[in-house]
Amino acid sequence: MKTFSLSIAAIAAATFATPASATVEVTTGATTGCSAGPIAPSADKCAGYYSNNQFSNQSDNVALQQSAINALLGAGNYTVDFNALVANGKVVSDKDLTALGNLLATAGGQVLLGFHWGNVPGPQGNVSAFYLWNNVPAGSIRLTDTGGYSNAVLYRATAVTTAVPEPGTWALMLVGFGAVGGAMRRRRRETVIPQFA
Repeated sequence: MKTFSLSIAAIAAATFATPASATVEVTTGATTGCSAGPIAPSADKCAGYYSNNQFSNQSDNVALQQSAINALLGAGNYTVDFNALVANGKVVSDKDLTALGNLLATAGGQVLLGFHWGNVPGPQGNVSAFYLWNNVPAGSIRLTDTGGYSNAVLYRATAVTTAVPEPGTWALMLVGFGAVGGAMRRRRRETVIPQFA
């Protein structure tokens, strides 16, 4: 009987207690959870889903953002400056799909994006996720289904660039071309002297 009364007390405490605001990571991994999001091309890595909207300037949200991003990058030195992201137009909210399209059009190279999905049925109901692409053409990332999309944050987008030789490399190339040209010229000057027996 004592066990029964303790169980009733525990149920009552759980029912009337104020809900904790702790964030729960629903799933994580490259082949489960957030990688199933309606995004193309598929991300190289993802972190999430995390319950609720994690994209704000609140200290616990910023701490979670930094933790998820550093896990994706395999480093511990990424610091989220949410005010700077907002000021630079890297935070898109209120389901503004035109603004989202403009944001994604600038995303190329190594891209770090965060998405929040609103209250929709299924695994993307009121969750946040972080995605990493290591080398994608600018403007290639898109939502394949905008249902439930709520807001997005572009943390990083680096241009895909081709390597430009350094001045020392240019000098070596010019010397090499000069040597090849000189050898060809010297070979042309040599004349064959016919010999008669």
